[in-house]
Amino acid sequence: MKTKYIVAVLVAMIGATDLFSQTSVTNEEKYNHYRAQLKHRFMYYTQDASVSGSHLPIELIRVNDKGEVTAYWADATWWQGHYIAMLALEYRNLQLQGRPTDSTLQELRWAVATLKRLDSHAESYWNGRDSLNGFFLRDDVPADLNKLINVDAIDSDYKSRLGDTTTLSNAPSQDQIWACYLGFALVIKLVDDQQLRNDVTDLARSFVRCMQNVDDKGRKEWEIVNPVTGQLIQKSGDIKWLQHGHVLAGEYITGEDLHFGNSDNGWWRTVWNFMQNNCLMRKKGNFVWYGIYCCSVVGNDWGRGADNIYDWMKKQGEKIAKMRPDLQQEFVFPHLPLIAAILHGYEGNDPISPQVYERYLSMAPPEGGYRLRKEGQTQFSAAPWHSLSLFCPWHLNDYGYYNMLDYMLLYNAYNIVYKSGDPEFGIFSATLRQNESTSVE
Repeated sequence: MKTKYIVAVLVAMIGATDLFSQTSVTNEEKYNHYRAQLKHRFMYYTQDASVSGSHLPIELIRVNDKGEVTAYWADATWWQGHYIAMLALEYRNLQLQGRPTDSTLQELRWAVATLKRLDSHAESYWNGRDSLNGFFLRDDVPADLNKLINVDAIDSDYKSRLGDTTTLSNAPSQDQIWACYLGFALVIKLVDDQQLRNDVTDLARSFVRCMQNVDDKGRKEWEIVNPVTGQLIQKSGDIKWLQHGHVLAGEYITGEDLHFGNSDNGWWRTVWNFMQNNCLMRKKGNFVWYGIYCCSVVGNDWGRGADNIYDWMKKQGEKIAKMRPDLQQEFVFPHLPLIAAILHGYEGNDPISPQVYERYLSMAPPEGGYRLRKEGQTQFSAAPWHSLSLFCPWHLNDYGYYNMLDYMLLYNAYNIVYKSGDPEFGIFSATLRQNESTSVE
């Protein structure tokens, strides 16, 4: 396996050298390079989803001052949700172009099966009996995987916490789950494979149910409890504020009533609406923003200031950009309005200019995003590709090479909405034609 991996990396590197020697690199060429890197550099790509550590995107490839390389997995199921979303979008983009989809479909099956693997084998991590019940590991990357992927070291939740039965790490949290909602919803909407649709439906249902617990006094609480140790992983105080949003997202994916406790009463609906309308009170970026938006986009539910989810997400992205000039983006979370349009359509009349997305895509460095320490200085790729990802743009202090899943997701979503010619997105393609006409003039 190691020999095959090294050969694949060398092939990818040779191809990259030819690509970058050109004076101009198109967005499609960058996309193809990033896709090759994802498989051969940022993943243990075994083509067998039953293998521990396989088919999980590496968050970051770290390089220290001595040149030592560490593959770093953190919140791996959060990245896995975006990986599944990207593959579902790629599948539909290829389909609309009349191009082969078999390879992408198979990769998507492995990605979903990987989540099932992490769910199926979680309990034994705490010396219990395994069960496919929604209680999952964030990763199962062993310490000796570095020998197979040609890096010096591995850093993962699995490696650092294995054997510690008191740990709260490497267990589910709601931020892992809301990222998976994006991937699951796009599979349901875009992928015509019934087994895959069944699998993501089952996962979504079990992930939501995993956050629903009846305590010793018979009270129904939104909290995550380790089924082996009985230990509280994520307490009700963390999850309950978003419980109505979790249900909305889960119901879109499953088509089932997933309410629990008081999640559907007027008070908690009001709390959810308050969270939607006031989540930006804190100017410091955090995952709560993103969680509220993911649940809103998948559940097709928006706050004040707009009459559809697309326009609301557009306004929220503009607000964050004004609040956080340090992120150096004209629009934050640019993929979410596109996903909203793909999942739910758009009946408005003010789409985002395609030039906004063209600028995002064209600014991406051909070799991929990075942040490195060299000769006492920090060097990093140009904004908006100067942070860990567009999904968490406030992460401006991680050093290494980025997996570029954000670019790949944005690329496919943009092409589906603006360039596919699908009548459902007629207002977007008309906007693109108008912009191209204006440019020619």
